[in-house]
Amino acid sequence: MVGKLDLQAVVGFKGSVPDGLLLHPDNSHLIYPLGSTVVVRHVPTREQTFLRGHDAPVNALALSKSGQLLASGAKTHMGFPADVIVWDFEKREAKFKLRLHKVAVQCLTFSPSERFLASLGGQDDNALVVWDLETGTPICGTPAATDSARTVTFFRTSDRHLVSAGRFHIRIWTFDLPNKKLR
Repeated sequence: MVGKLDLQAVVGFKGSVPDGLLLHPDNSHLIYPLGSTVVVRHVPTREQTFLRGHDAPVNALALSKSGQLLASGAKTHMGFPADVIVWDFEKREAKFKLRLHKVAVQCLTFSPSERFLASLGGQDDNALVVWDLETGTPICGTPAATDSARTVTFFRTSDRHLVSAGRFHIRIWTFDLPNKKLR
């Protein structure tokens, strides 16, 4: 009988994920995707830990301002959902698995207070969704644009404002939490 193989180390960095190399605020950890795994490398010791939970290649990464939360989004195939996983960085474990996007997660961003996560679906989905990070549930969502949106980010000092951009557009959004709307 053959035993299970454990991942002990990886060599390489593909570099194909936009903003896919993150330096943790502690200045000691590098975070990057490699296939369906998120690699966390402790720079001084070269020790690697692996965040595994995706069934498809990781296509987007975001790190909260404090570094306590990490989000990763996958890219699957036509007809399949693309998951977002929110990780507790300190514990190195999944906190939430969020599933609403189709085919791909294009971009992820945390709000300044780290209470919300915005996710942007790829060209086949193009949905902008705001998630509640206390419960792991979607608050609201809307098509990001009439064409493909490529990126989204919260304003640096506001949980209520986001900006998305893509081919031929830049749009500023107001997140209306009481009415659960993006305007």
